[in-house]
Amino acid sequence: MGPFASLLIAAFAATGLHSAGLRSYAHHAYGHPHFTLQQALSAPYATNLTAAPQGNLFAWVEDDQGRHNLWVARGASPSQPRQLTHNLQDDAQDISQLAWSPDASALAYTYGAERGANGEPANPAHLQRPTPVEVRVQWLDGRSAVIGPGRSPLFTRDGRSLIFLHQGKIWIAAASAPGSSPDATANPAHQLVFDRGSASSLTLSPDGHLLAYISHRSERNEPSHSFLALYDLQTHTLRFLDPTTSDDSAPAFSPDGTRIAWLRSPFVQPREFANPRTSPNPWSIQIADVATGQTRTLFTPAANLPGSVLPHLSTGGPYLIFASENSIVFYSEADGWVHLYQIHLTGSPGVEWLTPGPFEVEDATLSPDRRSLIYSSNQVATQPAASGDEGSGAGRSGGPSPPRGDLRDQDRRHLWRVDLNHPALAPVELTSGAGNQTRPQVSSSGALAAMVSDARSPMHPALITPGQGAEATITPLRPNFLPADYPAAAFVTPRQVFFNSSDGLHLHGQLFIPENPAPEHTLRAAILFVHGGPERQMLLGYPAMDYYSNAYAMNQYLTSRGFIVLSVNYRCGIGYGLDFRTCQNAGAKGAREYNDVLAAVHYLDSMPGVDPHRIGIWGGSYGGYLTALALARNSNLFAAGVDFHGVHDWNLEDNASDWKQGSFAAQDVISNRARAGSPIASISLWRSPILLIHGDNDPDVAYAQTPILAEALRARHIPVQELIFPDEVHGFLLHRDWLAAYRAEAAFFKKTLQP
Repeated sequence: MGPFASLLIAAFAATGLHSAGLRSYAHHAYGHPHFTLQQALSAPYATNLTAAPQGNLFAWVEDDQGRHNLWVARGASPSQPRQLTHNLQDDAQDISQLAWSPDASALAYTYGAERGANGEPANPAHLQRPTPVEVRVQWLDGRSAVIGPGRSPLFTRDGRSLIFLHQGKIWIAAASAPGSSPDATANPAHQLVFDRGSASSLTLSPDGHLLAYISHRSERNEPSHSFLALYDLQTHTLRFLDPTTSDDSAPAFSPDGTRIAWLRSPFVQPREFANPRTSPNPWSIQIADVATGQTRTLFTPAANLPGSVLPHLSTGGPYLIFASENSIVFYSEADGWVHLYQIHLTGSPGVEWLTPGPFEVEDATLSPDRRSLIYSSNQVATQPAASGDEGSGAGRSGGPSPPRGDLRDQDRRHLWRVDLNHPALAPVELTSGAGNQTRPQVSSSGALAAMVSDARSPMHPALITPGQGAEATITPLRPNFLPADYPAAAFVTPRQVFFNSSDGLHLHGQLFIPENPAPEHTLRAAILFVHGGPERQMLLGYPAMDYYSNAYAMNQYLTSRGFIVLSVNYRCGIGYGLDFRTCQNAGAKGAREYNDVLAAVHYLDSMPGVDPHRIGIWGGSYGGYLTALALARNSNLFAAGVDFHGVHDWNLEDNASDWKQGSFAAQDVISNRARAGSPIASISLWRSPILLIHGDNDPDVAYAQTPILAEALRARHIPVQELIFPDEVHGFLLHRDWLAAYRAEAAFFKKTLQP
C-alpha cells in the first residue's frame, strides 16, 4: 500500500488558508490571537453528501450560521458549485434526507425542524405560522415545489412520483413543479399503503414494481415488533415476508430484484437480560425469493459470543449491501471491532473477513462496478505521522510513554478501498495525513467525494483523486467556502495524548495548548471537556457531527482565551473496540466511567504550567452528566463547571433503553444504584459554582433534570447560574442559541477561573 494524501496541506492550498496570518487578529493578555465566538462559529458545516444516480454530480446541505441550504457541484476539478435554495433565516428549519431523481434532474428532501419533547416539530424561533415538516422538490434548473407534510422522500423509478412518509404511513404524490406536467392537482398527495403499522426504511426494487419497508407494530403505545413488508405498486397488494416474533430491519434488494435480504434481531433486546456485548438469541441475515416469498436464514453468528449483538454504527445502521447477485456485505463485531464481512449466497468460501485489524469501519459505499467498497475508518496508516503529531507523554507526575505512530490514526478518519473479488488482498489506503475524511460517495462515473476536515476547517465536501504512487489530491467541491474573517490561522492543532485510568484502562485525549507561552512563573487555568453520547469519539480535528463541530470550535475559542483545554475520550465511547464501548457498571449501574474523568483531571494537574486550583469542566448530554458528577463528587478538583442538558438523577429519565440499559426504575435495589450513580446523590459534597444550560423542549434528556438540580443546589447556597431556551431541543436548532450558550460559558469560566 502506498501513502497518499495529506489533507491539511491540500485543503489549505485549495481554500487559500495558507495566506491567512495571525496578524489579522488582535491580541489580548499573554499575546494570544483574539477572535470572537461569532468568528469561531462562522464557518459553514456540511452534511448529507450524496452522489447522483447518473453523471458526475454531488449534492449536500450547508448549515451557514443557522441558514440551511442545498448545494450541488460536478465531480470535476475545478468544480462549479451552485446554491439551489436560498433560505436566509436562522429559523431552525433544516434540510435533510436528500433523494435524487432517477435522471439526476431534481432533488427531493425533507424540510423542517426535528420533533421536540411534545412530539411536534420544534419551533425555538417562535415563528408565528405553522411549521410542519414537509417534503419538497428542487430541480437543478431552478424550479421548486412543496409536495406537502411528510418526510423520507423516494422517487419512483420513472421519476414522475414521490413516495414518502406522513405520520408513519406511506403516501405518494406527483413530483411536478408549477407549470410542468403531469399536473399535481390531477394526482394530489394521498395515502398509498394501508397498514396499521408505522413504516420506515422505504426501499424500491430495481425495476420499481415493489416497495419494501419495515412495518413497526406497537401495543399500548409501546414499541412491540416489526415485519418486512412488500407492496406491489402494480397490483396494489401488500404481503409480509416470514413474519415472526422478532424485529426486522434494513431491507436490501439484489441487483436483479429477484431476492431481498434483511436483518432480524430478537424482540427482547439483549441489554434486558444479558451483557450487552453478547446475546443468547443472536441476530441473523434473512433472504427471500421475491416471487415465492420462500425465506431462509443466510447467516447467524454464534450465541453468547462477541458479534451475537448487532454492531453499533455511529453513522446509522447497521445495514446490508448486495455487492453482487451472489454476495452480501454486512457489519459485525465478531472480533471485538466493527468490521466488514462478505457472505456468498451459494457455494464457497462462505463468510470472508474483509477488513481485519484493531480498528473500526464506518460509511461503506459500493463502487459503480460493484467490485470494491470504499469505507472510512481509524485504521492505522502506513504513512509516518506528521511532524509534531505524535502523542505527548505525561506531565510532572510521570506516566505511560506515548505510543509511537501505532495509535495516531485511531483519533482520525481516513478512506480505504477493499477488493471484493480478491478479499485476501489488504485494503488499499486512499487518504492519510493529519486530516479526517468521512462519508465517502462515488458517482456513477466513478468520481469519489467525501466529507473532509482538519484542525482548522470543519466538515465540507471534497473531491478525492487518488494518486498513482503519490499523494491523493483533495479538492473542495466549493472552494473558498470559509468566510473572510474566519480565524483558521489562529486555531491551534490539538495534540494527541495518552494516559491511564485508575483501573488500568488506556485513554486517548486531545490537548489544546495556547501557542504563546504565559509570562514566566504564571500558571494557566485549564478546562476538561467531556463529550456526550456516550457512544461518541472526539477527533484530532473537526468531527463529523454538527453538535461536536460546534464544541470543537468552542474549545478552540477557550484556548484562544488562555485556557489549556483537554478533551477526553472516556470509556463507553466508540473507536477503540467492543470492550471499550460496552463498558461495564457505567452510568446508572455505577458510574465507573467517572474514573476516566478523574484520570483526565489528574493528567491536567500534572502538566507544567497548569494551576491545579483553577481547573474547570464542561460537556453536554452525557457530558453534562459527567460534568455535574465531577462537581458533586470532587469540587476539590474542579473549581467550576458548565452543564448542557445533563442527567442529574437517572431515575427521572424515561428513555430507559438508552440511558439505563433496561427498564429497572421500579426495582428498588437497582433504582437505588441508579441514584447512587447520579450527581444528586453526592450533592452534600458539592461546593463549586455551575452554569446550567437547557432547552425546555428537549426530547432526549428530561428538562426536569435541570430545575431539580438547580433548586437543590440553591437550597445549599451553591452558586448557580442558568440559561434556559424556551422551545429548544437537545442539540440546539438555532445558531444564535449556540452563540448565546457559548458566550455565557466563556464569561462564566472567565469569572470563575480567570478572575
